[in-house]
Amino acid sequence: MIKNTFTIFAGRASNALFLFLLTLVVSRQLGPAIFGVFSFLTTVVVSANTFSSLGLDIWMVREITKAPEKAKQYFSTILGLKAGTSVVTLLLVFLIFQATDLPETTLHLLWILSISLIFNTVSQTLWHYGDCFKEFAYHSFLWAASNIIKSLTGIALVLLYGELELLIIGIVFAEALALILSLYVIRRRFGPFAPKFQFSVWWDFLSRSAPIGLGVIFSVLYFRLDIVMLQLMTDDKVVGFYSAAYKLFEIVIVLPHSLMIVLFPSLVEVFHTDREKFKIILKKAFTVYFVVGSSIALIFFGFSNEIIGLIYGDNFLFSVKILEILAIAIALSFLIFLLSNILIVSGWEMTNTWSLIGATIFNIALNLAWIPEHGAIGAAWATVVCEITLIVILGLQSRKAFKEP
Repeated sequence: MIKNTFTIFAGRASNALFLFLLTLVVSRQLGPAIFGVFSFLTTVVVSANTFSSLGLDIWMVREITKAPEKAKQYFSTILGLKAGTSVVTLLLVFLIFQATDLPETTLHLLWILSISLIFNTVSQTLWHYGDCFKEFAYHSFLWAASNIIKSLTGIALVLLYGELELLIIGIVFAEALALILSLYVIRRRFGPFAPKFQFSVWWDFLSRSAPIGLGVIFSVLYFRLDIVMLQLMTDDKVVGFYSAAYKLFEIVIVLPHSLMIVLFPSLVEVFHTDREKFKIILKKAFTVYFVVGSSIALIFFGFSNEIIGLIYGDNFLFSVKILEILAIAIALSFLIFLLSNILIVSGWEMTNTWSLIGATIFNIALNLAWIPEHGAIGAAWATVVCEITLIVILGLQSRKAFKEP
């Protein structure tokens, strides 16, 4: 497990590093306002990607772990299904934001970037396939390669031309290249495959993955809706200040996610075979998540001024206060991530989903109340209050899941 954890973390660390470098270049070269537009666009597309995935990748790993003989059947069908859902999601994104009062230039850029949905949605299924057989290096390598290609392309275009539109076009082409690479590597390791467009099976798969999918969707909405709401309720510069602090928050979440990719298949196995061992593993995981999350939170809170100044420069000093507030959420988010996955492993997907739906609605309500008066500071405090609420709810539900035979 240590080797797998290191492999996943190394891949995630390289992801975080190169995406951080892209964030650094875009924010410093293009300024807070343009950086705010860029953050809004990427937030929308990442959120839409979750809609098009519908929890199918996590569900695939869980089901193939339990029934390896069905691997190719599940894999091929889900590839075809996700190709279809990505196209539908792309159209929905365009129609939804066309009805808003966003500037025409922002809508134009959103339409271009949304094309990357098709490439990235399919790529993610390819990356997860190795996880089904505990061959995590493929997920780690391909995800890292995708983000390195995307980041280096973006950095080069920004430094050479300083144009946001060229950056967006470059990201789309980079996602296409990453898909080609993923297809080649997975086919070479696991043999030939082809997407199956079995419409009669699609509804069955969607209905079975829906509890996980809804949970993942609302988890992403919960963490990202504040940027969208700030864009619609304030201005580009405010979004840029908030995004600068929030990008650091996103980079830190690499750590709990990396460990869970390794833990998840093992937790599924021992939950059904050795409940005591399951509890032992969770106690160790809880300790690690709590210590690491709290330590990072203290560093971000104590050195927020130095961190923002060093990374973004004097133009982003307003982000210091936002980072101090979000530091509280960092420690909580580590534990929320663990508790949420405990419920999924235990078969309590709908409990996890309803908890996230409630937290998302609460977050929207707080943002609606606090953003008009307090702007980005209000959005940051809304995140903290919702994190506290969610960790209490998930903690209580996880205790019930433990007691169930």
